[in-house]
Amino acid sequence: MNDQHSKQASGAANQPRVPLASSFADAMHQVLSAKGWFKLPVHMLSGMTALCFRLSVHRELHPDSVTAYNWAAEHTVAADLIGIVASQAAGFHFMPTFPLYQKQAIAAIRQSLEQGTGVVCWKDRFVVITRCEDERQLFYYTEIASAAELELPYDQFGRNESPYWYGQIYEGQIQKDMLQVIRESFIQAVYKAEVHEPMLLESQYACGLKAYDAMLEALTDKTFDAAGTYETLFFYAGMKQDTAAYAREASLYWPELEGIAEHYTALAAVYNEITDALNEKPVQAPEAPCSIDDESLLPLLREAKRIETAAIQSIRHLLREPIENRFHDVGLR
Repeated sequence: MNDQHSKQASGAANQPRVPLASSFADAMHQVLSAKGWFKLPVHMLSGMTALCFRLSVHRELHPDSVTAYNWAAEHTVAADLIGIVASQAAGFHFMPTFPLYQKQAIAAIRQSLEQGTGVVCWKDRFVVITRCEDERQLFYYTEIASAAELELPYDQFGRNESPYWYGQIYEGQIQKDMLQVIRESFIQAVYKAEVHEPMLLESQYACGLKAYDAMLEALTDKTFDAAGTYETLFFYAGMKQDTAAYAREASLYWPELEGIAEHYTALAAVYNEITDALNEKPVQAPEAPCSIDDESLLPLLREAKRIETAAIQSIRHLLREPIENRFHDVGLR
């Protein structure tokens, strides 16, 4: 992907980008930009892969809201949308077959590193394995929020505090038409807004635009997890900043997106107000309860729902023919 229009775009957001400690897009961007396979800013990767359009929450706003989705499916589509050939593996480290999968994963990661390509892995957050040292049987990885290089012994790969292990390896690049990628990303935005993630129980999670109803209900009924609410809303504030910046820059390639970009710029501004409200009562020490001003958040979330619904309706109108041609499966490409 070329970067000929990047410098023409307006700033990524009205405020500094909210750090996405668990963002897969940030980890993916670190690897692809290092390889020279993606030369645009992270918000463009987040948008072109449609990753920034996802919205899923636990109905009590538990902290896992931000990573509650089908990683294998969504990350495969993300790579494919921008022409990246990728393979991945995942599972649970408590399974009796895990040692066999672990051995295979270690070999695959080492091979990728030998070819100069980092690997995105899950270590209770998405991290990038950047190099290895066979003599000491060590991987070295970086967390997105820190430049520090940390050690991961081979035999500890996948043995996370959470029960999951995951890795995605990038194998090559296929050039794709920029406008085609942009069009498809906005079709995927409609899919993510309207379709429930099939891997998640609807009784426990809400997805897309329905996530707003779940958040409003949890805050109104005071059934929310306070620390999880803080983490979830801060994460999605960063996502909406990415979405706004992406839509504005994408409109330079496709001017018909200007109205949609205005919607997402307004949405990002509301989420900035949400983070301001959260910061008025910041998370305290781990042993102290987290304080959330739910009364100030309710009108802001209602406004966010209104704006994002309007954005999706505008996308549907602009791309009505290809969307209607997919009948009941908007996500089908």
